[in-house]
Amino acid sequence: METPSTRSGVLIVRVWVEGGGPDGFRARILQTVDGEETPPAAACRTADVLLAVRAWLDELLERDG
Repeated sequence: METPSTRSGVLIVRVWVEGGGPDGFRARILQTVDGEETPPAAACRTADVLLAVRAWLDELLERDG
């Protein structure tokens, strides 16, 4: 019987409101998957934040084989 692998990750999205950007906010995105950190990312558009969350989930849920 094969032992299931466990994966874990952390995603932190820090958002603050300010003027000047198209959506009026800035975001800093910090993420890890299985203990491996990626460099911090920044965003100022809602679509970019959502893309980062989706990419992180896709990486975390990636299946072997």
